[in-house]
Amino acid sequence: MRITPMILARQALSFINRNAEVINKSLERLGTGRRINRAYEDPPGTVLSMRLQSDIATVEGDYRRLEQALPYIQAADTALQQSISVLQRARELVLQAGSDTLTEEQRSAIANEIVGLRDELLQIANSKVGDRYLFAGSAILTKPFLMDDAGNVTYYGDSDQLSAVMSNGERIAVTLDGRRIFQDVEDVFAVLKDAISALKNDDASSLRNDILPRLDNALSQIIRMAAVYGAQANRSERTMDTLLTQETSLRAALSPVLDADISEEVTTYQLRQVTMQATLFATSRILPLSLVDFMA
Repeated sequence: MRITPMILARQALSFINRNAEVINKSLERLGTGRRINRAYEDPPGTVLSMRLQSDIATVEGDYRRLEQALPYIQAADTALQQSISVLQRARELVLQAGSDTLTEEQRSAIANEIVGLRDELLQIANSKVGDRYLFAGSAILTKPFLMDDAGNVTYYGDSDQLSAVMSNGERIAVTLDGRRIFQDVEDVFAVLKDAISALKNDDASSLRNDILPRLDNALSQIIRMAAVYGAQANRSERTMDTLLTQETSLRAALSPVLDADISEEVTTYQLRQVTMQATLFATSRILPLSLVDFMA
């Protein structure tokens, strides 16, 4: 078979085109930072990368929802702990005032302190983050507890909850039904109101036999709710840490599938550029004078 200049030219052009294609791919990978820019380049890798990216998006969504809910959860947990402290102090005072050794003036002074504790508890029950109340159920813009001139406290929230819904269907309560906490089996505010009345009436017997047991029930009621919500707050914080770890692992798995090896692509690009120049130079020496001379 006779090797003509035309055959040599075609072979040289084919090699130059293949080399140019590799150079262009390297440039594209360097520009995008991705090893796979089209699905046909690596179908199994494309499927795997899509699955990993979907998992990462799910984890990021769960983390973002918990991150937005956590300030409310932590604030509610803190408010419940403060409520327990207030009632524990009120119990100490009622227990002290139930002694027959105290005078009427001393019980009156204790009554004034319990008035302050009641007002503090009312303020805690109306806790909010920003302009959103924590213990109003889903009526987050409504002040949940209001006290009238007679000292009666009424709940104006609702019985629903706002929740953060995770990808697995789990619901994390963000706001709470304040009535279940402060006015459930025992109305905490009514107990304190009656305690103040008994103190002002110098009724030690009522303090011992009626107010103290009711106050214990009210305290137990809030402690139970605080335990449940405190456990949820701790679980939410641990879940956020777990989600961060999962995201890191998923991204580490995705990187070798999707990301280009920059150092390898730079090396390939430089090598192919040298090869291209050498091919053009050699072709210009072998073939007769043509456009190849001007390309070299």
